[in-house]
Amino acid sequence: MKKLALITIVFLLALLPGLKAQPDYKPTDENLKNREWFSDAKFGLFIHWGVYSVMAGGGDMGIAEWIMNQKQIPINQYEKLPSFFNPIDFDPAEWVSMVKKAGMKYITITSKHHDGFAMYDSKISDYNVVDKTPYGKDILKMLKDECDKQGVKLFFYHSQLDWHHPDYYPRGRTGQDFTGRPESGDWDKYIDYMNTQLTELLTNYGEIGGIWFDGMWDQWDADWQLDETYSLIHKLQPGTLIGSNHHKAPFSGEDFQMFERDLPGENSMGFNQTGSISDLPLEMCETMNGSWGFNIK
Repeated sequence: MKKLALITIVFLLALLPGLKAQPDYKPTDENLKNREWFSDAKFGLFIHWGVYSVMAGGGDMGIAEWIMNQKQIPINQYEKLPSFFNPIDFDPAEWVSMVKKAGMKYITITSKHHDGFAMYDSKISDYNVVDKTPYGKDILKMLKDECDKQGVKLFFYHSQLDWHHPDYYPRGRTGQDFTGRPESGDWDKYIDYMNTQLTELLTNYGEIGGIWFDGMWDQWDADWQLDETYSLIHKLQPGTLIGSNHHKAPFSGEDFQMFERDLPGENSMGFNQTGSISDLPLEMCETMNGSWGFNIK
């Protein structure tokens, strides 16, 4: 089962952090220190792991973690996947040891992807790895405990987009009618739900290196109420770094800028909407085989 976790290499571009990119946000001394550490770290590991791994892309290359959307699987069918997720061979000590031997300084792992399934013991929703799988263990807690033992920082990838939650409405650019969700919802309730899950991650797992957001591109920028979310994160853990895979210039409150499968200033993959390169620490993430999640191809 541990083969179902696709491991992805992340490179950091060593640029010193600056303040000019975010004039409305005043990072703490701890945050600035962590930015400098991040710039110097240069090498990390990205792990995309979730119940979608069970389907291994359904035989199609490149859709692994997107299989719910790409194959238009309704929620009542997709919810059967957790019962097959049982990674009994998961060995966090082995994973973190491999990271250290490779010279990597940090790990980023999916806490929740676009399918809405939490890979930790969330209390606001039972749609999580502890309550819905035969494995029944908090994977993020196990990995965090081992990272602390071996001196590796842990970042949490967290999807703002959610194809499962009924209050994620209007639907956005993905996860349309096929999901079976009601044609209504309370967006503010969804933002509260998302912020509650972030609060869980930032209060129950010790010091977190950073929050790696994804999915902002599914809705209009203003709808995300970023000031509320970013202020919450920096209030709970001022030193935690915030980055977002929105493919735009950094927004106020963000502490590093990432580039998905591209070098800064380039757009060979068609993701980056701007050639803007900030003075913040920069990260470039790349897959090992063209797929983020496990794919049998």
